[in-house]
Amino acid sequence: MRSTLLQSVPFLFVTSVAVAADPAAPLPSPTPALEERVEVTATRLPADTRPIEEVPSHVTVLDRQAIERSGAWTLQDLLGLEAGAVLYDPVGNGIETRFDLRGFAESPATRVYLDGAPVNDTRNNELALHLVPLDALERIEIVRGSAASSAGGRSEAGVIHLLTRDAVEFGGSIAASGGSDGTSIVRGGVHGVASRLRWSVGGFDEETDGFRTNAGGDVRRLSGTLAIDLDERHGLDLLIADSASDLGNPGALTAEEIEDDPTQAPFNQADFADRSATLVDLRYRGSLLSALSVRANLFARDAGADVLTTGRAAPIFGGFFLASEEDAAGGAAELAFATRGAASSNELVAGAEWLDGTTDASGTFTSPSDPADYSGLPPDSVNTTEARTLALYVQDTFRPTVRLTLLGSLRYDQDRLGYGEQLPDPTIDDARTFSELSLRVGAVWKAAERVSLHASYGESFLPPTVEQLFAFPLFGSNPDLAPQDSRTYEIGLRSTLAPRLDLAVALFDIDTEDEIVFVPGEPPDFIGSNENAGRTRRRGIEASLRGRVADAVTCFVNLTLLDAEFRNGPDEGNEIPLVPGERVAAGIDATLSHRVGVRGDVLYVGSQILGNDAANGEPKLDAYTVLNARVRFLAWSAGRGDPGALELFVEARNLLDEEYATRGVYAFDFSTGAFDTFLTPASDRRLFAGLEWRF
Repeated sequence: MRSTLLQSVPFLFVTSVAVAADPAAPLPSPTPALEERVEVTATRLPADTRPIEEVPSHVTVLDRQAIERSGAWTLQDLLGLEAGAVLYDPVGNGIETRFDLRGFAESPATRVYLDGAPVNDTRNNELALHLVPLDALERIEIVRGSAASSAGGRSEAGVIHLLTRDAVEFGGSIAASGGSDGTSIVRGGVHGVASRLRWSVGGFDEETDGFRTNAGGDVRRLSGTLAIDLDERHGLDLLIADSASDLGNPGALTAEEIEDDPTQAPFNQADFADRSATLVDLRYRGSLLSALSVRANLFARDAGADVLTTGRAAPIFGGFFLASEEDAAGGAAELAFATRGAASSNELVAGAEWLDGTTDASGTFTSPSDPADYSGLPPDSVNTTEARTLALYVQDTFRPTVRLTLLGSLRYDQDRLGYGEQLPDPTIDDARTFSELSLRVGAVWKAAERVSLHASYGESFLPPTVEQLFAFPLFGSNPDLAPQDSRTYEIGLRSTLAPRLDLAVALFDIDTEDEIVFVPGEPPDFIGSNENAGRTRRRGIEASLRGRVADAVTCFVNLTLLDAEFRNGPDEGNEIPLVPGERVAAGIDATLSHRVGVRGDVLYVGSQILGNDAANGEPKLDAYTVLNARVRFLAWSAGRGDPGALELFVEARNLLDEEYATRGVYAFDFSTGAFDTFLTPASDRRLFAGLEWRF
């Protein structure tokens, strides 16, 4: 599964903004200052929280207010401006965009949990984030750095917790917007409280023609949540989410083709990806004694994909149609024992987790004479992949004084990956098992009332995927791959510079052994293979400044400086592909009157090595800067004490009409018989307008 993004570059664009009940009050800013006491998930499951100043990691928390004010259409819209983000578009439609953190671009290394249920594909750890029900979320927590001791493997870059909303009163909204490229969006939801029940339902539907040939399609998301307080000490929470997308995949272009017409798709006019995902997650929360609590969850997920790929090689080899269906189930359970004294506290957590996923896939080669026609053709490949994880973990958080917090955790994981083939060779049936023990320790010192310092060390690992090991023997698989292991060292600072202006800075160093990369071959063996490249290092600085600088003006600045390089082997000292060295996002929001507000966002992404170019022999992908602007107008408000309001907005994306590409690769061109650079162009200037009614 590929991760996705509605727009090729990561900005926060408004389709809805929270409005004040008093028509004389100013419009709120979409980037609020951090609250004095921000809580974050303390363990693997989201039932227990801890103040952010007691967590020894670089953490960002986006609450429901920030989500609503952002106007984001997808989760990537919301995450895209955050420090450490890595984003690029591999298929060219501006929606299916890969997302990760801290320089892990080609090997997905961030775990994402929705109410404790993993969103990552069990087969390859990929993320289809455009299918996440953003309107259902109450809070988003980004925890950067190796976190396998709390989240398991595949979390070298970090962990993102997505927590659904918990209604406190009746209310809702409905919004509609439209604009360039035939894009139209309708979204809405309603939530309420009834005795011991709290509930919410919501939906999102987008249709677009796309900014390129074959870049259009539709995205639909539906979700519902129900919270039941069984009594004062026990409760159940249920989430049901169903999403689907049908999107064209226009592919990459050469520099000459972009110069001629960046909206064309001459070799991928029929390519598409249909994806769906259904998740049911049930959580239990309760306390057994005054100091002993328990939380657990069970989930089941069904995800499917139909993907047609043709491209430049189609006149020679034809196309390929792949249909896959993933069924996954799992759960986790934790016991927490907490003691508190006058100036000290301690919480000991022990837990267990299991995950079992099976993916059935069939592939069909299409004819070179008609590569888009797969109907009625028998499958050429039928296989089943299995992924199973069993884990035990323990974590202790000790606060000996009000100024010092110490954390230590340990987790044991056993991952089994299996592959069985029914076609073309039923004798192929193989599996590998990987076991890892991961440690995490950290400390936070509150140096002053508004300043805290933290330091941490964390271990993580990334097992090779089933695909990398077995699934595509003719396209790079290597059954002898070893897991890649990482160690993260981090020091950081959090400070409140003014009552509503907050600063966070982190310096990190991630050392990885046996990193898995794809090494392209030369003709006639041009396909290449996955290899353990050896040692790599990613080190950098992340800084975030956000808050209110005046009563009617809010700003933010997020800076990432990253050095990612190979530490040994033939590419020692070279930069790791697809990792920009600099990334700066900044924005300002100003309320001009009680009815009118404006906002501007700017994103600069530095140059980066092309994909597949570990030798660093080709020119880099150019840096780019993109500016966006928005004006909002409060057309009507019901008055003080009544949440009813109607707001209008207009916005421009890529206001300066920058021509740029979010991704570049160096690969063999079958149409010319030579290697070339292929770029994924981003959209040109786009204009949108809409309205939202809140009740």
